[in-house]
Amino acid sequence: MKIENIEKFPISLHPVKVGYRKEDKSSSVWASGFSSIIIRVNTDEGISGLGEATTITWYFNETQEGMMRLLDSYEQVLVGEDPFNITNAHCKMDLVTGEDTPGCHSARAAIDMALYDITGKANNQPVYEVLGGAYRREFEMLTNLYEDTPEEKARASREYVRKGFRGLKIKVGDILLAKGWSVQNLNREKEKLIAALKAVPADIYIDADANQSWGSAKVAINIVEQLFQDKFYPNLSIEQPLHYLDILGHSFLRRFLKVPIILDESVLSPEAMFQIAKNDAADRIVLKINRVGGFWPARKVINIAEAASIGISIDTMPFTKLGDTAICHLAATIKDPYPVDAEGHLWFHTDPFRGGIQIKNGRAILPEKPGLGVELDEQILRSVVKK
Repeated sequence: MKIENIEKFPISLHPVKVGYRKEDKSSSVWASGFSSIIIRVNTDEGISGLGEATTITWYFNETQEGMMRLLDSYEQVLVGEDPFNITNAHCKMDLVTGEDTPGCHSARAAIDMALYDITGKANNQPVYEVLGGAYRREFEMLTNLYEDTPEEKARASREYVRKGFRGLKIKVGDILLAKGWSVQNLNREKEKLIAALKAVPADIYIDADANQSWGSAKVAINIVEQLFQDKFYPNLSIEQPLHYLDILGHSFLRRFLKVPIILDESVLSPEAMFQIAKNDAADRIVLKINRVGGFWPARKVINIAEAASIGISIDTMPFTKLGDTAICHLAATIKDPYPVDAEGHLWFHTDPFRGGIQIKNGRAILPEKPGLGVELDEQILRSVVKK
């Protein structure tokens, strides 16, 4: 079997689904920067695989136009190659973008995703079996909360726990990033976090995501010590308080704080994961498949993290149902069942797919179909493809 060509469908999925998250005033900002390209890798034996290149420009520093150019370049080096030889495919893509280039690999991840889809279909196996097998096919879920006031944050936290969600990511860096660091702005962030902690049971994961905004390790220690003045919250973790390159700073925090440290933006590659593990810089990571370049490098990251007893959370960015299904296949291969963020596809009105994950009572459920278990709805796809 040989790769024959790669079809590319740049899509537009605006606006945000009305009523899905009425309390989320910033979701429209996220969606306005959302860019996705659905690809179909076709082979000379009639089996095709689907993949998704997705980005948020202000976060990943990629654009849809840039991803399209990379996909065109990848196609030139992959046509005629064996779709089952995923190692070779990554070596070929290295000729275009380099093996060790920092940053995001959304286009590469789309190719990788499609090749695993082909492999699964050809062998009548779900992708999670191609990856080595599943610990589970049903996942507890996490949601992101962006509310502006403590009262809104507490209300939203209770609402999502009632819906069955077992993890809440509380943004505690938005004000600092937008308005700069000050004691007043910091206190506003802390008030929202404390409101969420008080609103939900102690067995709900609360991940306080600072998005690199807390400046220095000593500032971060001061913030956390203030949080615990009146009560210790065993369900709280702090995500990416410092700059993504400050591995030693996060290592310092992990030694001096009781609260677990999560790294997200720092997880760029297997090599970055090795540095995190070597420096004892994290208790858990957030793994984004489009940041590291697909299933193939993501499994390397997972192996390093699990060998170092570092937990792993899987995250959308946001994907359509295709990408969210793909990340659940990856989550199925991870031993420790941290809640999965796989609800990105619910942000949008239009769903150009059939099959894929089902979300019920705050849980995501994977299909047992070959490959990713997702099919294109050609008619709906045509309605969302950019002209």
